Amino acid sequence: MSRLLSIVGLALLGITGMAGVLGYFAYGNESKRSGRLTLEGLGQPAAIQWSDDGTVTVEAAGEADLFAALGYVHGADHAWAMTLWRQAALGHLSQWFGSDYVTYDRHARMLGFGELAREAYDALPQEEKALLDAYAAGANLALASEPVSQQDEFVLLDLEPEAWVPWHALAIERMIAWMGTAPLSADSSFAAVARADSALVRFTSDDARFRDFLHIGGADQSRAWTSRIGATTIAVQQLSYGNSALPLFREVTVRVGGKSTLVATVPGTLMLPAGQSDDRMWTVFLTSSRLLVAADSLPPPPLFDRLVDRDGNEALLTIPRSHEGFHLKAEPPAPSPTDVLASVDSIGEAAIAHDARVADSLRLALYNRGDFPSLKTPPAWLIRWPGFGRGSDLSAWRALLGGSQSASFALFRGDGLVISSLGESTVLGSPLVRRDLPGGLFVASDQRANFAADRLEALLGAVDDSVNPTLALDPRALVMDVYSPWASALTPRLIAQLGDRDSLDHSIKDAYAFLHGWDYRYDRGSIAASIFEEWMVAYQSKVGRLPMMGLDSSQTGALRESLRDAVGQIGQMHGGKASRWRWELVQPGRRFFPVWSDTMRGAPPGRFATITHGVDGHPTTVHLGPSSLFGGYPTPSAWTAWTLASGWDRTSIYHPVAPAAGFASSRLTVEENALVYPVRRDAEFSNPLQLRPRE
Repeated sequence: MSRLLSIVGLALLGITGMAGVLGYFAYGNESKRSGRLTLEGLGQPAAIQWSDDGTVTVEAAGEADLFAALGYVHGADHAWAMTLWRQAALGHLSQWFGSDYVTYDRHARMLGFGELAREAYDALPQEEKALLDAYAAGANLALASEPVSQQDEFVLLDLEPEAWVPWHALAIERMIAWMGTAPLSADSSFAAVARADSALVRFTSDDARFRDFLHIGGADQSRAWTSRIGATTIAVQQLSYGNSALPLFREVTVRVGGKSTLVATVPGTLMLPAGQSDDRMWTVFLTSSRLLVAADSLPPPPLFDRLVDRDGNEALLTIPRSHEGFHLKAEPPAPSPTDVLASVDSIGEAAIAHDARVADSLRLALYNRGDFPSLKTPPAWLIRWPGFGRGSDLSAWRALLGGSQSASFALFRGDGLVISSLGESTVLGSPLVRRDLPGGLFVASDQRANFAADRLEALLGAVDDSVNPTLALDPRALVMDVYSPWASALTPRLIAQLGDRDSLDHSIKDAYAFLHGWDYRYDRGSIAASIFEEWMVAYQSKVGRLPMMGLDSSQTGALRESLRDAVGQIGQMHGGKASRWRWELVQPGRRFFPVWSDTMRGAPPGRFATITHGVDGHPTTVHLGPSSLFGGYPTPSAWTAWTLASGWDRTSIYHPVAPAAGFASSRLTVEENALVYPVRRDAEFSNPLQLRPRE
């Protein structure tokens, strides 16, 4: 009997253990979200409320306690993203993943994200150091918990989240600011003298690989605008951040001093690039200024650093960086004066107006053109960027949260828009695009956004409540509009230039028919949008530029040949049936997981595979979308929010991200029905998590 009881007991214990394992794999191991936790250094109790829809509200008596609670939220909900970004910013990826990642670490250390963040922290006033200390304490409370260390990514990669240090937030802030600069490019955006420089090309290549690894970029595509719709006002914010499947922004409602503000936060940092309070909202584009100049002196004495990867391999880094900038000793074969002059002349005023990135090529070429007979290779290049100094934008984010109509930025340009609940606008910084709208204003950081402003001006100028009463009630159709004024102006002229359909080769007659019947909308099902995009790519490749509005008959041959090339390319990639050439297939909304996009590293099949989510839109439409034509735009992951003055306490948010899933899930997907969700700043607490100071 004793033996029988022992066997039964062991069986019950095994069943209980198995149930626990199955429960974990089926439902995950969630961080503590109710009850009480003790947080060392907290001044007064703080409360955190997670709603069923995933939104979160943080309430605290003071600013330091507020950021401590925010640190816990970020650590509990975004531990993998913030620790991965920290490793990248500090140049410690190879400590996790081995020698394959040394190139990324070398680049991060060359740019000094970590070292300069430590210097910036030391230079901050004590009040702001205390905020970073509080945030780190809250983050560490979450990171040290078992549910966080048991998250899928850490378990699959056999990693342990390390403790958060206060200046880590400044390192990530600095890295994101660098991602907001225009990437250096060794193609047509450089003068010949720059393209030929091997040192500059190597730096450019390393920088491109670093950006591609994180899949963060495209901040210059961000926009903000406000306008009247009948009897009310609409305010719209759109922050673009590349093609990362890890969301860069997490919206949180923060309550402090009796004031409630919905903010878009960046996990791992104290950055607040968007927010909305009772009387105002702000949007700050995460763009940063970077300048490449030909230096007239050799680099200063270098800095040195030691890089050690996971396997113990060591490398000594020689870093030519000072607070003046990053120095690159030139290593070019000297170009001829004719090459440089041709490079300058090929840019043209139209290109300058169309693409702000050519500013570098002009600057470099004109440097030598000023005294043309004495043209010679400069001894060095100097990359100037505010991030090479000791600055931080913590004070600017605090000012915006505190109600300031302006803020002084150091790392970021600070371009954006402040909109009051009464519809009054204040421009922040000097955005590249600034356009008046009916009863409002439109600002953006990319020239192509002018086409979106044209469309808004036309739509809003025709709005009348008696004609379109639903638009004022649900402005989603306006915010998500995908009609392109650029395509509508250019396409008919190009079709006419092609000639009669009967005169065309059989291979492009169907394409002609689709283009002729196009409504100039870049919606998911549009076949004509796909054909037109690839046609323009093929034409630019053949002729060297996009077609102009005033084409003559001499260009007919190039138009026909490039259309034939485009049709062939689409057919080769997507099959011969035109019904498969839909925009969502030719320009899929691909989003990538850093690390996992390089290799699955033991994950279940498809668990962190590229997410393909059909998207609408284009850089020339109101609703921002992908483009293979305009500078290789990545499929944009963007945080979009809009609010009506008549319902200022409710904000609608469009943010397509992959929801968290349990360990047993084989694949992450974007849930279409969860893309647009309302957020209320006045949501009541029901069963919050209480953070208490140690008594």
